[in-house]
Amino acid sequence: VLDALDLTEVDGIPVTTVGRTLLDLGAVRSPRTVELALENALRRELTTTAALRPMLRRLGRQGRNGAGVLRALLDERDPERRVTESDMEMRLLQVLRRNGLPEPVPQFEIYVGAHFVARVDFAYPQWRVAIEYESYQEHTGRAALNRDNPRRNAIITAKWKPLGATPEDVRTGGRLLCTEIRAAIRLVS
Repeated sequence: VLDALDLTEVDGIPVTTVGRTLLDLGAVRSPRTVELALENALRRELTTTAALRPMLRRLGRQGRNGAGVLRALLDERDPERRVTESDMEMRLLQVLRRNGLPEPVPQFEIYVGAHFVARVDFAYPQWRVAIEYESYQEHTGRAALNRDNPRRNAIITAKWKPLGATPEDVRTGGRLLCTEIRAAIRLVS
């Protein structure tokens, strides 16, 4: 039975709300998949973590399938953390976590004094390590080369270590990438 609070309409079609869909998704999919859906909903501003909490209190009684998954994701999420800009960036974040790396800062802005250098997909500011997800769509061809090289050079000039992550890194679990990140961290520790 669905409460009226859990229903909405999209193009005249009755559907469950984003929050209720995320809760129900937790009953049938892995936490990683639910986290991808949650991040996507936050990125698209379809919901907020603050809006999900009352729904969880209302529906998330003990034994309710999906409630534990969504509650754990919300409890683990830093409320100040910026959202990733794509599903693949979120998948990359999950790879970094699975390989035991500390949580990086998403969408980090690098400055030298008051001068803006670049915004990177992920950063470990304490070690000055920047990580960019380099998709085939956005980072291939002449325009990408002309845009990316000066940007990467500016990051290096700002005394940061930029590292690139590829779709293959994400697909294969990122062991080599994470080894390279650990090596970059050791260089400055």
